[in-house]
Amino acid sequence: MGSQCCVQERSINRASIASKAIEDELEYMKELSFCHQRRRVLVYEDKPICYFLSKIELLNDTITTAYSLNERGTAGEFDEYQQLQDDIVKQIQEKCDYGITPVDDWIILCDNVDSKSGLKLFIKQIEVDSQTKVNATRCEFIVPGKPQKFIEFMSNFQKQKELDSRIDAFYPIKKNEENKETVIYLSYKPILMTSAREFIYYKKTKQIDSNVWCDVSKSVTDSQYPIRNKVRGEVLLSGYTIQPLSNLINNDYINNRFKNKNFDDYSFVKMYSLCDFKLSIPLYMAKGQVKQEMIKYIDLVYQKLQ
Repeated sequence: MGSQCCVQERSINRASIASKAIEDELEYMKELSFCHQRRRVLVYEDKPICYFLSKIELLNDTITTAYSLNERGTAGEFDEYQQLQDDIVKQIQEKCDYGITPVDDWIILCDNVDSKSGLKLFIKQIEVDSQTKVNATRCEFIVPGKPQKFIEFMSNFQKQKELDSRIDAFYPIKKNEENKETVIYLSYKPILMTSAREFIYYKKTKQIDSNVWCDVSKSVTDSQYPIRNKVRGEVLLSGYTIQPLSNLINNDYINNRFKNKNFDDYSFVKMYSLCDFKLSIPLYMAKGQVKQEMIKYIDLVYQKLQ
């Protein structure tokens, strides 16, 4: 009897929390003009019910919501991505291994050896097909702390949104925690003359060697998210490898570049990105924009990890 009362009381409290959140939202909507209200509704239209349920915070961790079930996913839901996973993990390793794919034909945008991160950034225009050329980027840098700290930070949707004000929506469609794989929805706000862009992609984190990790992403098709009023971009291949800087203590290049650093305090990252935003941007215009954005982003990441 006592336990039933407790359950009833907890249920009432949760209902009150949800009710209060809805009331607050309605009050806020009253203060907006019709135009703003309509825009707000449109912003919410592409989010599944699990997104809204995630906004209702329950203090009792033993309660399983529809959102947590959706987000957690099952291994079976990811069977179709097994071959994709194997292929893109291999590809990102090759792209980040300069011995396999040298950077001689890449343009150096910056080589900030004296900065905290030691960022070195490259760009190259790649012909995807006979009608499409896309600007690819490669970079290397160090971050404070162990690799897992960086991996967790890069996988935190809220923290990534805080770093980039252009992001409109960023959340998992489904997730398999056990195997560190996720299908993700990402959209960007309209910027200047550029309309809104959206992406749906598969992301996998995997340990590929002793103390070496790989994180890789590639666009996929998901029937839950048909293309609507936004331009659907494509992540052709994006990701990074990371390992403790101390792993490379016998590498002459690394020893010389970071000779004033305590190798035990840092991790070394190599990153590659080839994304088609469905824009035609000449290489000479992209160079300045990519340089500015990447320096700012890596500096912010470094600061957050300190």
